[in-house]
Amino acid sequence: MIGRHLAAELDVHGHSVVCVDRVAVPSSAGRFVKADLNDIEQLERVLRGADAVVHLARIPFPYTSDGYDAITRTWRKPDHNGDAGRFNLNLAMTYNTLTAADAAGVRKIVIGSSFAVYGLYYPSRPLLPEYLPIDELHPRKPGDPYGLTKLLGEQLADAYASNGRTQIASLRFPGVSRESQHSIPERQKNPMARGIGGLWTYIDARDAATACRLAMEADFVGHEAFNICAPKTFMKTPTDELLRRYLAEVPCSMKGLDDHWAGYDSSKAQRMLGFEARYLLLP
Repeated sequence: MIGRHLAAELDVHGHSVVCVDRVAVPSSAGRFVKADLNDIEQLERVLRGADAVVHLARIPFPYTSDGYDAITRTWRKPDHNGDAGRFNLNLAMTYNTLTAADAAGVRKIVIGSSFAVYGLYYPSRPLLPEYLPIDELHPRKPGDPYGLTKLLGEQLADAYASNGRTQIASLRFPGVSRESQHSIPERQKNPMARGIGGLWTYIDARDAATACRLAMEADFVGHEAFNICAPKTFMKTPTDELLRRYLAEVPCSMKGLDDHWAGYDSSKAQRMLGFEARYLLLP
């Protein structure tokens, strides 16, 4: 979802785009190159001459879309063998992209990460935030394969950026919405339908693409992680009321917040990247 919007976003802003995937997908901009991210030699050839790379490729984990157990408030992950394979492939793709980019002399990298790094999205035991809203300094304690791939991907980025030559941005996304999903009455009826991890936050795919471009165009030193989400939840119910109902024991570290403030703090992205979400879900 994000990649197609990103290709158009980069093209509109004057960048020459090369889209890399195993299978050609319709895109409004850019040149397509077929490549497998598990073939590092092939990947290095593709990246030669590039100024920047945005790595969004992954193999989805099926439990992340349908695995929540409302009774235990945990996530079922029945396909352990399959999850192990997906874990290995996803982590290898991130490692290979960083390695190939370094060998090809690419000095700006953007990686798609996730709010799952905090461990609240797909826990195997009930887990609460230490405080709200969650900023980039909140402890990261994922216990599921998907969250672990994102955490380890960020740690790989730390290692590669320590060379002093490479700028890497890890963009932590919540659930990504399409334009067709801008009416979500079912989630409003059942606020706990997918647990507390998402804290009723989201990002539109078009805004996610803009965040990728801004992170690529920004100038900073080393590796930085950014929360990327809309500033308001998708719920009609005010956030403070939701917290009183479901998370009364979690302290709030900010005062004077909007009635529908998001449970994740994206002010760092606004401050360092100039990012502000434009496409907001209408409760």
